[in-house]
Amino acid sequence: MASLAFFIAFPILLVLALLALVSKNSRTGASHILTTNDFLPVHHRQFEEVDRRLSEYEKMLIKIQSEQRELALQYLVELRTDFEQVSKLLNRAAKFLPEITLRGERERFWVGVRFRLEYHLVQLQIQFGVVPAGRLEALTTKVRFLARAAAQVLDELGRGNGLDLLQSDLNS
Repeated sequence: MASLAFFIAFPILLVLALLALVSKNSRTGASHILTTNDFLPVHHRQFEEVDRRLSEYEKMLIKIQSEQRELALQYLVELRTDFEQVSKLLNRAAKFLPEITLRGERERFWVGVRFRLEYHLVQLQIQFGVVPAGRLEALTTKVRFLARAAAQVLDELGRGNGLDLLQSDLNS
């Protein structure tokens, strides 16, 4: 019942408000006598200012996009460095852990292949002006996967004297 009253009262109030607005506009329009000057263009005088501001905004956008590409490329290079370092650590550590399974080795190998392929694709996209945040996230996930694997391997090596052997192997 209350919703029926709302659906009846709302359109009536809307029509009354519209009539009040129209009658107000007609009263103010009747007191103003139009002249030919009212029909002459005036906004064209602002073109130089608008053009100058648009040019400034365009320069700012170009600078922001350039900085965005530089930041993304820098992050990409740093991500590749992290990936290569953790891969090297895992490859060296595998010598000291014979129980590392063939499945784990194969999985790390394919993560590496996919990382390198996706890395080059992302690099090309960024150089052409597209910053693929989703692909950067996927690459970061691959590095995190290897980092977790490295942490597990280091824990295994830390239980014996394998960590010292790995340390000396990394420094040789």
